[in-house]
Amino acid sequence: MSFVRTGAMAATTLAIAGATLLGSTTASYAGTNGQQVKVNTRYSDEVKVCGTNQRGEYKCTPWFDTPGGRNDYHGKSGYWFKGKVTITGIQSETGKKRTMKCSVPKSQSANWTYCNGYAGGL
Repeated sequence: MSFVRTGAMAATTLAIAGATLLGSTTASYAGTNGQQVKVNTRYSDEVKVCGTNQRGEYKCTPWFDTPGGRNDYHGKSGYWFKGKVTITGIQSETGKKRTMKCSVPKSQSANWTYCNGYAGGL
């Protein structure tokens, strides 16, 4: 195999590997293929959001704190969803879990969708 041919094969292999890595970590930008979700709660101290992500995979955020009240929205950045999501909340003192659904648009002008768990019984 010639030096030129070996170099071309190496460059092609690196290009494919790079494209694969980029494709696996690409996030949604400015609400073009899903949104990040922020939630407010009435009863729950922490929540997790589960649903279809920007790659069509079912995923959940880790549990995250939701301190505050009616006007305090909290989210976990880096998790993008589209369509119906299920939000599960837990009240730490009693261990009681509550759930609600929220619709997340595939596209909008911002990166965050706000789900009103305060009104939704979370």
